[in-house]
Parts: sequence; structure tokens; C-alpha cells
Amino acid sequence: MWWNKVLKKFFKFSKERILDRLDNLSVRKKLLLVYILCVLIPTLVSHFIFTIFIIKNLQQQKITQIKSAFNILNTNIKKVIDEAILYSNTLYTDDLLNDMLDINYHGMDDFYSNYVQYLRNRIYQGRNVYSNIARVTIYTNNPTILNSDGYRKLNIQEVKEWYDKVINNLQGIVIIPTSDDGVNGEEGYVSLIRNLNQYEQRSTSTGNNSKYTKIAKIDIYLSSFFNSINFEVFGGEIYLIDSSNRIIAAHTYNNLIFTKPFVKFETSKFVPKGSYVFVNNLDINLLNGWKLVGVFSRSYMMGEIYRAIEFILLISLLSLIFATFLIRLITSSISNRLELLERHMRKVKKQRFEILTCREGNDEIGNLIREFNNMTIRLKELIEKEMLSEIQKKTLEVEKKQAEINALQSQINPHFLFNTLDSIRMRSVLKNELETAEIIKYLTRTLRRLIYWGNDITTVQEEINFVEDFLKIQQYRFGEKLTYEIFVEEDAKNCLIPKMTIQPLVENACIHGIEEKEDSGKVIVKVKKEGINLIIEVADNGIGMNEKKLEELYANLNNPLYDKSIGLKNVYRRLMLYYNDNAEFYIESSINKGTKVVIKLPLELPAFVS
Repeated sequence: MWWNKVLKKFFKFSKERILDRLDNLSVRKKLLLVYILCVLIPTLVSHFIFTIFIIKNLQQQKITQIKSAFNILNTNIKKVIDEAILYSNTLYTDDLLNDMLDINYHGMDDFYSNYVQYLRNRIYQGRNVYSNIARVTIYTNNPTILNSDGYRKLNIQEVKEWYDKVINNLQGIVIIPTSDDGVNGEEGYVSLIRNLNQYEQRSTSTGNNSKYTKIAKIDIYLSSFFNSINFEVFGGEIYLIDSSNRIIAAHTYNNLIFTKPFVKFETSKFVPKGSYVFVNNLDINLLNGWKLVGVFSRSYMMGEIYRAIEFILLISLLSLIFATFLIRLITSSISNRLELLERHMRKVKKQRFEILTCREGNDEIGNLIREFNNMTIRLKELIEKEMLSEIQKKTLEVEKKQAEINALQSQINPHFLFNTLDSIRMRSVLKNELETAEIIKYLTRTLRRLIYWGNDITTVQEEINFVEDFLKIQQYRFGEKLTYEIFVEEDAKNCLIPKMTIQPLVENACIHGIEEKEDSGKVIVKVKKEGINLIIEVADNGIGMNEKKLEELYANLNNPLYDKSIGLKNVYRRLMLYYNDNAEFYIESSINKGTKVVIKLPLELPAFVS
């Protein structure tokens, strides 16, 4: 497309113009430009965006915290009210209580005996069962009822504050804030008032109609509304306001205040300038129109935000100071490198070929330093080349001669040992000491195999032959105390395994298992193929070991500082190296029952094993 070509030409032209302008700037100006475009502006912009994000996030957290507290308060108030309603239901449905309140008592003694037997306990039950209930009072116009703890004669003038409300209420239940003295000094409370004979027709034992009016007044601790909030970390003021916009209670500065007489909630009086106000209407039918109003100061709402802004400004200032210091450091390095280059060029004139070691860089000064170092190295190589070549030749000759000496020593010493053992064996044969001669033969074969190691890999059959020689030597040592059995499947004999895989296990069984056993012992060796794996088992009926010692042995198989069971540890580590940790190693042991070691190896050796 034609416009694509135009854009390419435009970008190419712009790039060339920019590069031309940059090439014409001094190094100092280039560094200043980099500082402004790559450090100063990005730092200010990113920190500004981050500050806005933090402010919004902290504001949302505050609002969420406040809403959560209001929800908890709403739920707690509903729970307290529901408890009072539940208790009022028990009073309302108690036919015996209503019957006893309809009885015309004959004097104080008659009323007191019924009071002690039932009426008093009925009142105490509510206060004892429900901790949020402060006081229960039943009002009745029965003239024979005496004023007592929990029961009072109904005087319309005394209860005019709530009498008409409860009588005219269809549900027969109202909740009002009470201005009476509290149960415990100045303790504030609200009252749930219920008409116990709301319906004119009641089925009672004395008839179908209640004789007298009966109203239950349940006073609830107002402080129980606020028990679920930790105001030490809340940091605001909460007002409980009724439907008439009166303050019933307020929690301010970690103090719960009950207002008597009630005052109107006015924004001008109770909301300082700049404060934040949150309103939550109570979701409770009996408290319709009641609400919680939270007032939070600007310092509470913005305190964390201000601290966050201060922290961000501090980080911004520190980063700019660091960047400025770094740019200054880079600028000064230019003059330092030029001075170093000049001093080293003077040394070359005096045939002192020293390499200039400093931060080279990729600018013009860096190129000069690299070219200077290349020139110095080449001059030094031309002078020292012949000398170095001679030194290398002499070193190789010394190493070669040392290798030849070591080879001769490695051949002489084993031959001397084998010749000596053969001489002893022949002497034993001549003296008719055939058992000794046989053991020397096994010992000679064992030493020869160890000294002339050769390839690290051997067949199962060769390893078993070596193990059998070792066991015969051990039988010579232990006598009739040691017996052994070897079982090798035919198709497992030609399988390849690392040398010294089975012998150290058999040696451990003899030394640690059988040697310390008082009676005779037995070693059993089994080798078989199982699918794509080779299974090797070495078991003995020796002294065994307890669980603690077995766990210690397992835990220290890879510990180079662990100086016990070295043979077993070496076998384990060699197999893990040979098979890339694909070998499996199991040890079973019981006290006085013996030990069994099971090795599970892949039939195919890894490619790097030769």
C-alpha cells in the first residue's frame, strides 16, 4: 500500500533527524536528557498515578469497614430485640400466668403465697435466662394485686407515655426508649411493651374473657446493642436515633452515653465541619424509623491517606536523589577514564605493558580503551610467546615421566603382593594345609578383582562369584557359625550392574548382623528379574536394629559426615549416581530377627555409563 511506504519514509526521516540532533549534542547534555526523559518524568508520573490509586483504595477500605460495623450493629440489635420478643411470647402464651392475674385475692397472705409459688419465679426466669433483659414488670388493673418485684397495679397516669400506643397497636407490641431511672444507676435501656390480653376472647381455665388488663414491660439493656463493636479501633461516633429524631444513646470517644432527657439530633450541633456522616436505617419492624448515624472526623478518614502520601513523596524524593547521584557518577567517570588512558599510554613508552582495568563502556572512550588493551596484549604476547612455549614443553615432559613412574609402581606392588600370596598358598599345599590354601586362593582372587578394577560395570554372575569367594573367606573366619545360600535366576545372571553392589551388603550382614550374634547365623542372597527391573535381596537372621536406629540410618544415607554403615552408604550413593536417582533402596530390620536390604534397579543402564 502507498500509505505504508509513506509512513516508513516518514519514520526513517524522523529517526535520522533525531539521531543527527543527538549526535550533535555533547555527552553531558545527552546524560542530562536521559535523566529528564527516563528518570525524572517517569518517576513523577508513576508516583502520581500510584498516589491516586492508593487514595481511592484506602477510602474504599474505610467505607467498607464502616458499612461492616453498621451491619454488625444492625444484626446485634435485631438479635437482642428478638430475644425480648421470644420471652414476651412465653408470657403471652402462659395460660396459668394469665389465670393467676385474673384471680381476686383475699388479702396479702393469699396473694403472697401465689407470688412465692409461681408469679415471682416467672419474672425471675426472664432475667436469668436472657442476659440482655434488665427488668420485667407486668402491669394489671386487678385491684387485689399488690405492688411487688415484677408486678404493679396499672395506673394510666403513670404509664401514659406508652399505654395508648400498646393498647391501640394491632400487633400489641411496641418498643419505646425509656426515660425512667435505670436498673444499675444511670444504665440506659429501651422497653418492649406487650399487651398480654390483646384479643378480647381468650380460652382460660376461668372462662373465655380476661377479667383484667395485663401488660408486660420488658426493659432491655441499651448497652447490649453496642457489645459487638470494638470501638477502640473503630474511631468514630455513633448515635442511635429513634423515629422522632431523638438521640437515645451515643458512643463517643470510647464512652457509651445515655441521654436523659432525650435531645433532638441536629447536624449543626453534633456534626463538626468537614466530618463524614454515614446513615444506616435499622431493618427491624418494631424499630421502624430508627437509625444509626455515624460521624467520623476528617483526620480519621484521611489519616492513613495522608501517611500514604507522605510515604510516597519520601520514596519519590529518595529515588530522585539516587538517580541524580548516579547521573553525576556516570558523568565523572568519563574524565576518570580519559586520565587512566593517558597514564597507561605513557607507561607503554617505557615498555611497561599494563592492561587498563576499568569500566570500559560502549562510547568512544570505551572503544579507545578496548583498542589500547588489545594492542598491549598483542605486544606482550609477541614478547612472551617463545618463553611460554618452552615452559609448556618442559611441564609436559615432567608430567609424562611422573605418569610412567606411577604406572610402574602400580604394576610392581600388586605383582609383589600376588607373588607373595601364591608362595604362601604353595607352602600350605606342600604342608597339606589344604583349607588354608583354599582360603588364600579366594583372597587372591578378591584382591586381584579390587586392584585391577577395569570397567565399573559387571554382570550379576561375576558379582555373585566375587560374593561367594568373600563368603567362603568369612566361613573360614566364623567357622560353623556362618552359613549362606545364594539364589540367582538364570535370566538374571547376564544382567549388568555396577561393581561392588552386592558384596558390601553381604559384608554388612556378616559383620553387623552375624558377628555379634551368639548362636549361628545365615546370610541369604537372591537376585531375580521382575518386569523391567532387577531385584536384589540380601538378608540375615542377625541381631537386627530397632526403629530409631533404622530411621537414623535412612536419614543419614546422603550425609557425608555420617561415619556408620559406610559400605551401605557407599552402595546407596553410587547407585543413585549411576541410575539418576531411579534406583530404589529399602531396609527392613527387627531386633533379634535380622535385617533385609532390597535394591530395585532398572534393567537398562543410563547411556552415559560405560
